[in-house]
Amino acid sequence: MGLSKSLKLRISELSDKEMKKLVKMTIADKVSYFDIKKIFGFTPGEVEKILLKELGQKRFKRWKVRQGKRSTNKGRPID
Repeated sequence: MGLSKSLKLRISELSDKEMKKLVKMTIADKVSYFDIKKIFGFTPGEVEKILLKELGQKRFKRWKVRQGKRSTNKGRPID
């Protein structure tokens, strides 16, 4: 699951501060993928690829397990 050239280019356009904000928002589990897409323009799959790259495989797996146990809707906007 590598990063495509277009995704690498979009990531390189983010500042370090924006990248840290993206990772922090995602692992906090309180922000939906919908909100992340609205702010950064990344799809859920792209966000997961970015997290895998930034967190490393072990931390990413722990996050995925924790995410799977949540009961909130990570992809739908809140009414």
